[in-house]
Amino acid sequence: GGNSRVVSEKKAKAWCASKGDIPYFETSAKDGCNVDTSFQCIAKNSLKNETDEEIYLPETIDVTLEGQYRSSLCQC
Repeated sequence: GGNSRVVSEKKAKAWCASKGDIPYFETSAKDGCNVDTSFQCIAKNSLKNETDEEIYLPETIDVTLEGQYRSSLCQC
């Protein structure tokens, strides 16, 4: 229990700065502190970096194996 910090805040912030000034967050999975905020920030930044290529997604996807043969390579 308690504070079991392994990396100092100063060292972590310096590492973030050296990697292109990525955001630094103090988080706690135990307390839920900043977990959602940090995830949302990472997700938003990732989406900004996405290309504008159109991805084909069919309206429905059949995931059943009815009428289909399993591949001999597939172990599922």
